[in-house]
Amino acid sequence: MSLAFGGNYDVYYRVVVDFFDKLKLVNVVPYVLLDGGYESRKMAIVRNRMQQRILKMKGFHIAAISSTTPLMLREVFVDAMRACGVAFMRCPFEADDEAAILARKLNCPVLSYDSDFYIHDVQYIPYVTLSNKVFRKVSDKEGENFKIGIMDMKQMKKAPHRGDGIKYIAECGEKDVAEGEEVEAYSYLDCCLYTIDNLIGPQNQLGKEMVPLFAVLLGNDYIERGVLRAFYEVIRTGKKNRKINHQERRLKIILKWLQNHTFESATRAIIRHIKGEHKQQVYRQILTAIRGYNCEDCSSLHYFGLQDQIAPQEAPLQDEEIEVVLQTRLGDADGAEGEEETFLESENEEEESPNEVQEDKNAQEDEQFSQDNGSDEEVGIEQGSDTNEEIIMDGHEPLIEPGLIRNKFTDRNWPEWFKQIYRAAKVPRFVADLMHSNLFINYPQIEDIKRQDSNALSYPILRTIFAILKTSFKVKTTEFKYVTRWVNGIGVKNVPFEDVQLPPGVVYDPTKLPNLTILQKTFEASGFDRCGELFQAIKSVPSHLRLYFLAIVYWAKHCPDVNVAHVHALVVCILQLQVVDKALKNLNRNVDQFRQQNQAYLEQQRQTSKMAESSSTTSEGTGNGFNRTFFNKLTSGTSRSAALLAYDNLIQHFSLNEKASGGSGGGGGGKRKATVDPGTMHTLACFQSVCFNLYALIPLLGYPFENLCMHELYNTLFVYNAYEWLRARADLDEYQRTVTFRHSPTLYTALGVMVGFVQAFVPELQDRKRTIKAKVAKIPKRKKVTAQAKAITVRPANDWERKDESTESEGEGFVDMNNKFSQLLLAN
Repeated sequence: MSLAFGGNYDVYYRVVVDFFDKLKLVNVVPYVLLDGGYESRKMAIVRNRMQQRILKMKGFHIAAISSTTPLMLREVFVDAMRACGVAFMRCPFEADDEAAILARKLNCPVLSYDSDFYIHDVQYIPYVTLSNKVFRKVSDKEGENFKIGIMDMKQMKKAPHRGDGIKYIAECGEKDVAEGEEVEAYSYLDCCLYTIDNLIGPQNQLGKEMVPLFAVLLGNDYIERGVLRAFYEVIRTGKKNRKINHQERRLKIILKWLQNHTFESATRAIIRHIKGEHKQQVYRQILTAIRGYNCEDCSSLHYFGLQDQIAPQEAPLQDEEIEVVLQTRLGDADGAEGEEETFLESENEEEESPNEVQEDKNAQEDEQFSQDNGSDEEVGIEQGSDTNEEIIMDGHEPLIEPGLIRNKFTDRNWPEWFKQIYRAAKVPRFVADLMHSNLFINYPQIEDIKRQDSNALSYPILRTIFAILKTSFKVKTTEFKYVTRWVNGIGVKNVPFEDVQLPPGVVYDPTKLPNLTILQKTFEASGFDRCGELFQAIKSVPSHLRLYFLAIVYWAKHCPDVNVAHVHALVVCILQLQVVDKALKNLNRNVDQFRQQNQAYLEQQRQTSKMAESSSTTSEGTGNGFNRTFFNKLTSGTSRSAALLAYDNLIQHFSLNEKASGGSGGGGGGKRKATVDPGTMHTLACFQSVCFNLYALIPLLGYPFENLCMHELYNTLFVYNAYEWLRARADLDEYQRTVTFRHSPTLYTALGVMVGFVQAFVPELQDRKRTIKAKVAKIPKRKKVTAQAKAITVRPANDWERKDESTESEGEGFVDMNNKFSQLLLAN
């Protein structure tokens, strides 16, 4: 996606579905493993990434914020996989080792964008090398004559057994070949396949067991290169080639050094040159890396039901058994010290000049600084010791502290009911952090860093989630740590949540679900005083919209920045994605292309609609109740022509106009960084936070309501543009009736019903003023203000089509629809 913009979920959903359709077309059966919670050893890099994201928020430039991962992107990815029938499992924590083990057992490649797989003993396809086009090869049996074509996905979906969806681009041989019984034909995706053999070399110059050490010495998310600086100083040898940078030089030196060592001697040499306070940390990383290479216990194999496809093997060693074997090997390696020193001396072919040494040090310090920015007092290593256990010695000094370093980050102590919904990815990954580590990491969205973080609105829901998770443990924990950003700063802080318990008067029992009472009590605990009426009324709402409208009501009630224009924008988005898109089926988001293709038809339908209006003074209603009958009439009663005319007005909201996106339309304005309104984006971020937390809570309660399918409900860019387009209108209802849905009365009626439902429970919405910059009201400075306002709104691309249309009643004064600021004169 070129522009994520905080959550264009409908676009992302289609991209994922198309991707899995391509895999199916080429007979690839995917098994997807998803990352879970964070291990404590990764907290330094997590905090560093949080700070990088916070820095992007400064200035609210589109180029910077467009790459920010939307809050519910992973959940939409899961929804797309379910729709495609793809097998997937969420791992308790990181999925790297599990994916590598499964790939080795199935003898199939791993498709990923994680560079760690370059050093795993697996076949690895970097995602960036995978072609976006499906190719078709038709060849005779001898392979001397063949041709290659590109498959049209749209045509293949319509007629998968026909050959007219292939455009042949290359031929080889003297004879023409055509698909039939006498030829071989298959479809494929072009890619690059990497294996570890390229690293090891044809003569096994680097043993496979040395590869984990190679990874540790290069540095990763879990160990900072600065910790290994003393070791690098010892092995930096040989001539300096200025044609390669210091990172490449380090890589070559480490490879050459490892080739002259055994696993035992290399490990002991590494640990010996690490400072005392970091010995345990580095040793832990070596053991963790080795564990990933040696552990063959594969839970996903059984989860996917593939155990019968694998030849019977001996029971795999457990983590503790692997570590005992490794520590025994290291303890027996007493004769390696002299060999290691001899090798280091022999490598000193030519001393580097002081300037060159200083240059390397500066480069290392720069790398270290970029990582140290994210670390603070929280970044610690859990160390355990048992003085009764044997100490592993290196000559006369301990190699490491006594005691095995067991893997504490497993799901062995999780309750079975939670494992089931977690592995099925029915809850977000952050729930594992709350369950296992009493930790919540609040990655910032596209939000205003001058305000409190957008997730603050959802604290009552988050507290309920944590309280439910802790009911399964004998020791009742009531505290967790909340990691978030500072207000108006770029730092990261820890906020303790204390006395976290279920709402008064409720009990959680995983065997007695669904449980709607806890959800209702959570709303009451948040300060909502009409919960009984709300939860009674929500029962009549269509089932797939109930939770979404609960989220809208919760957000509108507790966020003072929300006004009725926000609700209008959300509801218009629902109508677009739920009704208009499904009526049209062809999801063309290009404004110019859409109008070019449908110009004649649109003009004809406008004329027909005008004649219908003149012969009838009232529009057909769909009923005043927001219920399933109402929604069925809405979806079935909206004609394609009405949907097409509405889409002609709404399609512009799916993209930024040229000036808002930094286009060089003229006057040299294109050089200025394009920005968006931080207040609007922060308010929408608060809404997404409510949706996200409710999405996590509902499965724990046994699905009293259908969970949210965000790709069918919400698009941040659309809602943002719609709100910026509506916020200054003096009469929202009149504008929607006479402009947006002028030719679609059924959709206008539906808009009124849905907005009315929200206003019934949040009546203060009407009293909240819509924020309009003071400068806009000053008519003498109109030109200057117009240039400023256009940077955050969408230009009506179809002004020319409405020259003869009146928009509001004469009693409200003249309104020029070609001037979007004219209604400001009528605003309160």
